[in-house]
Order: sequence, then C-alpha cells, then structure tokens
Amino acid sequence: MSERSQVELVELAAVMRSHGLRGELLLKLFNAESTLLREGERVLLKARDGALRELELSAVRPHGEYLLVGVRGVESREQGDALRGNLVCVTRAQLPPLGEGEYYLMDLVGLRVYTRDGGELGRVDQLIAYPTVNCLVVQCDDGVREIPNLERYVLEVDMAGGRVVVDHLDEIEPTKPKGAR
Repeated sequence: MSERSQVELVELAAVMRSHGLRGELLLKLFNAESTLLREGERVLLKARDGALRELELSAVRPHGEYLLVGVRGVESREQGDALRGNLVCVTRAQLPPLGEGEYYLMDLVGLRVYTRDGGELGRVDQLIAYPTVNCLVVQCDDGVREIPNLERYVLEVDMAGGRVVVDHLDEIEPTKPKGAR
C-alpha cells in the first residue's frame, strides 16, 4: 500500500484483545454511532509499526460498548491476542457519501479558525471525543482552546474556504501548551 493510501485511512476502532477460544476480536469503536464495521466485509488492520494488512470480517456483533468481530484466518485466542493494539481502518473511499453542506469531523483538522468578528484565532490541531461532546482543539497565540462542536460555539464551517467561525470564546479558558511556562 502506498504512502498516499495510508494518509487516506480512517481509523474506526482499536483491537483491545481476543475474546473467547476462537479468536474473535474485541474492538473499541472511536465513534460509537458508526455502522461501517457492521456493514462492511473488508477492513485494513494497521499495526503499531504502520504495516497494513487486509482482513475479511466473518461476523460482527455488539458486546456492550464494544464490538465483537470474527476475522477469517484468526481462529484462536493466541492469534487474536497477537493483534492487540492494532487499529481497524477503512479507506476514505469506503465512507458513505456526504450530502450538501455535510462534512466529516476529521476534515476540520488543519482548518483556520476565526472569531465571529473576523479575527483569526488559530487552526484546528486535532479533535477530542468526550462522552458528551466532540471538541475542536485549536492552537491559539494565548494557548490551546477546546471548542465544543455545538451550534453555540461553532457558527460556520466553510470547507471550500478552509475555515471555521466560532463564538463565545469568553466561556473557554485557554490552556498553555505542554512545556510552556
């Protein structure tokens, strides 16, 4: 798989451990609402060293807040445990098509962030998924701000223009980057 293809990977879950004697994998979903693993037949497994391997799913079922996944060729607890810590991914092409005005949250990373009055605040460095809200982590001159992805705070997302407009920053205290005094 080429380097370009790796950039287009979307991480869906992490392999926590094997489950049972037949090597089913216990997966922790990064987005509990995603149905991609329940609907798909093939995924990519990304090892810690970045190596990729295609897997064929034989069964997928919920298990509390996790998914249990059967994989062709993984038939024992030992084989399943050898995959612990790997990431389950799909290619961007496997994602459902977006409707007009829709975007994937992951596409916000790298966009410039502006305040309601047009001042540039910084850029989206990453996303954090908390149990109750997803936050845009924005690198600003005065530190790092975690801006909830809620209508109150995120007024506009302009994917074509590469920008996000935010408001109510007075409610969000910046934190200093690690290593700063």
